[in-house]
Amino acid sequence: MCDTLVAVGLATSDGSTIFGKNSDRPYAEVQNLIHVPRQEHSEANLKCTYIEIPQIPETFEVILCQPYWMWGAEMEIGRA
Repeated sequence: MCDTLVAVGLATSDGSTIFGKNSDRPYAEVQNLIHVPRQEHSEANLKCTYIEIPQIPETFEVILCQPYWMWGAEMEIGRA
């Protein structure tokens, strides 16, 4: 079971927001932390692990937590 927590406002000493999440992955599995900046894309298809999908024109900046063997990510922090 995965756990998620958030502390906001008066719950933190300086009023900041703290977000945490764990992942039930094997203990020795490498998790890559990847920063992907905002990007504009051509109209080409996007090749995923097993399929291709249409690429959208713009993607937002994200930070991904990615198991080493996975094309995508298990967890993400992003902002629209």
